[in-house]
Amino acid sequence: MTEWFRSTYFRFAVLLAVTFVVAYAMAAWVALGVIGSDLDSRVEQAAELAAERFEDAFERGGEAELVRAVETRSASADPDDEVYWLGRRDGELIAGRPVKAPLLLMPGNVGGSEINADTGDRYRLATRDIGDTRLIVAFSFEEPDAILHSVIGAFALASLASFLIAGLVGTFVGHRAQARLDRIADTLRRVALGDMKARVPLRNAHDDLGRLSLAVNDGLSQLENTVDGIRQVSTDIAHDLRTPINRLEITLERMRDVTHDAAALNGLADDANAQAKQIATTFDALLRIAQIEAGARKSRFQAVSLAEIAERLHEAYTPVAEEAGQAFEIVHRSQAGDLVLGDSDLLTQLFANLVENAIRHCPAHATIQIETGTGLNGVWINVRDNGPGIPQGERDRVLRRFYRVEKSRTTPGSGLGLALVKAISDLHGARLSLDDNKPGLSVRLDFAPFDRALIHAS
Repeated sequence: MTEWFRSTYFRFAVLLAVTFVVAYAMAAWVALGVIGSDLDSRVEQAAELAAERFEDAFERGGEAELVRAVETRSASADPDDEVYWLGRRDGELIAGRPVKAPLLLMPGNVGGSEINADTGDRYRLATRDIGDTRLIVAFSFEEPDAILHSVIGAFALASLASFLIAGLVGTFVGHRAQARLDRIADTLRRVALGDMKARVPLRNAHDDLGRLSLAVNDGLSQLENTVDGIRQVSTDIAHDLRTPINRLEITLERMRDVTHDAAALNGLADDANAQAKQIATTFDALLRIAQIEAGARKSRFQAVSLAEIAERLHEAYTPVAEEAGQAFEIVHRSQAGDLVLGDSDLLTQLFANLVENAIRHCPAHATIQIETGTGLNGVWINVRDNGPGIPQGERDRVLRRFYRVEKSRTTPGSGLGLALVKAISDLHGARLSLDDNKPGLSVRLDFAPFDRALIHAS
């Protein structure tokens, strides 16, 4: 029960109910003031109108007509509601009811005054000096007061009803909101216990809690990708780094056996150092791929020119290709609108990996070409060569970590180059395709059209 009183939806229900009551009270205060003023004005007008009619009677028939009119009206009126008194200026009663005369003739009672009788009733006075007489008309506020009391009662009942309805509605709405918050908390608890597939159920993605649920789910998806990447890295390390680590271990064991031969020892030390560096490089590549697959670099996205990246790569790798007896060409089909939204460093590394693979696997006299262009569907870049290529059945597999077409593994490399290419292309939402260049390999990436507004969104 204590938790229920402390819950957010209970406080919300109470706040909503109190707000309704306060609003009703303010409305009632204004309404009662207006209604009360109007009713008082009506009583005052009625008293003044009655006094004016008696003046008309005096003008028509003198004092006798005035006395007759006062007697007639006084006889037909309820003495608790209307009092008519006509007398001399010294207080002698001529016509009307003497019961309330002492009260009405109290000093200070003039026309427009409001007086209180001994019973607590309020009266509005209208006085006239007519000829040698004095006329006093008093109208009770009993009926207007009764109306006001009825209005106050109605407002009180309405306030109570609004309090109950607001409380029920607030409790219902708050309970639904609390239930959705509980589902979010339950999802987070399941994730904390290791269920990385758990997601917050979405029923309405357009309200505040819906947007919160979407944000939580996006964060959980990101977390799942990160954890999956770490698991995959661990699996890859366990399976694919076993051989180089074993090789390093054997080299170190051999170093124990040749401690007397300095030349042999130095050679083995160099081998061990090279193997350790290769293992460290592989670790770095694996961690980099995991980081990229988790989407951690999207915060650095900006407008990037693919043509400029291609120019820098052509300048940097032309000497390398020439040293290997190869030709490295660059072709720009169109430099207008060649911008994409991405990470310049990662995109440079992506295309550098493709160019290095081509140089490494192509024989002398081969031609390597990097080509950029734009089309209706966006910007594209193509790295192709006329080397040995990759068999069609192997093209999807080479994008996996540590997969190498050359099973003998005599060519230097870790088998992570194209896996890194795929991770970077997926991060940028680019379509990666490996095709037969007849002969050789063609690797093409198609990027979505550049939208400057996405820079702020990312």
